[in-house]
Amino acid sequence: MDYCKNCGVALDENMENCPLCGQNINEESLSSETIIDKTTENKDVYPQFDRLTKKQRLKFIWELSGIILVSVIIITFFIDFIINKSITWSKYSVTTSLVLLVNTTLFTFLKKQKFLFLIFSFLSTALLLVLYDLYNQNIGWAIKLGIPLLFSFYFWIFLVSIITKYNKHHGLNILAYYFLATALLSICIDGIISYYQKSGLHLQWSIIVIACLIPISAILLYIHYRLKKEIFFKRFFHI
Repeated sequence: MDYCKNCGVALDENMENCPLCGQNINEESLSSETIIDKTTENKDVYPQFDRLTKKQRLKFIWELSGIILVSVIIITFFIDFIINKSITWSKYSVTTSLVLLVNTTLFTFLKKQKFLFLIFSFLSTALLLVLYDLYNQNIGWAIKLGIPLLFSFYFWIFLVSIITKYNKHHGLNILAYYFLATALLSICIDGIISYYQKSGLHLQWSIIVIACLIPISAILLYIHYRLKKEIFFKRFFHI
């Protein structure tokens, strides 16, 4: 009686293939070393996404985003030109896609240099608002409303990143500082909108936000520094 060279199952005389593994009895079985070598070779040639480093993953996402955004630019541009014989609505999608591509590139290559990233990202997004304003026959909202609000938002991000980076104790004090920064942001937003609409500073809803966040921030700071030790969120709230 013959036996399968691959799995060792008993074979009848007239069998050409193993009934268990399907191995042809006339072919040599693959050794374990050959299987391991081929598996290793495939992993080297086609690396899995979860095996990539953080930097490689970020670059892969950037490349994928670039392909998608460039495709959107080309497709919308030609569709608009073919249908309308001129550039009309596609200028919005093209401009937005370009700014998104710029910001994605900045995030990929200037992630560790936050100050430069925020500056160039703010400038590119501000340019987007100005172009939108020009597309609508220069109404003027970009300079008076859009860019000031955008600057307030980027300043809040910069302030929060500085607090997180240079504060040694990351506990309830960080949450308190975030609340205070949010209160400052609400004042800026409310003031800018009221000045744009009424040509004067008239704070309304931001006063309620400040009245809520400042006492909460004070309590969190008191708890953190009164106990004189670092309190983590999960440990404090039993999460």
